[in-house]
Amino acid sequence: MKALDRLLSAVEVSIILIGSLLGLGLAVLQVVLRYVFSTGIHWLEAGSVTALVWAMLMGASRAVRTGTHPRVDLLMHALPLRARAALNTLAFGAALLLVTFYLADAVSYARFVWGMGVTHPEFGGNLALPFAILPVILTFFLLRYLMLIIAMWTDLRSDPEDAFLRRVGSAEPKVHK
Repeated sequence: MKALDRLLSAVEVSIILIGSLLGLGLAVLQVVLRYVFSTGIHWLEAGSVTALVWAMLMGASRAVRTGTHPRVDLLMHALPLRARAALNTLAFGAALLLVTFYLADAVSYARFVWGMGVTHPEFGGNLALPFAILPVILTFFLLRYLMLIIAMWTDLRSDPEDAFLRRVGSAEPKVHK
């Protein structure tokens, strides 16, 4: 689990960093071209938005890892440990089912769009390419939720994310809810 977490984390951090810097750089370039030189490049805005969306979606995967997604846990700390773990398993299981459904749908959509051969109006190339993040991010979510469930049942006294971070030996500080 530690090796898989390292791999996922490396990809997440890389895409977050590259996507954020690229999106910001393209947006700044577009503003400078537009307001300083009264011109522009037609695909800069679409490129900026695509890069930032990719970065944000990878940030969502990172948030699953660290438990920084908002959730309601009013009763959780008042329940016995096994009941808390059972409710967390139910919640993560529901998330897994939803992510699995969306993953199947994203793959189906990508195959459909790729097969149609529609050209992206701004970038050129196949329209499916900017949407390729969907199957990737949903696979990351699937793996992250599975790892949380496994870690949670090995340490019932902790929040699932705390148990996971301890299991993979992360020095990342826990964000308290």
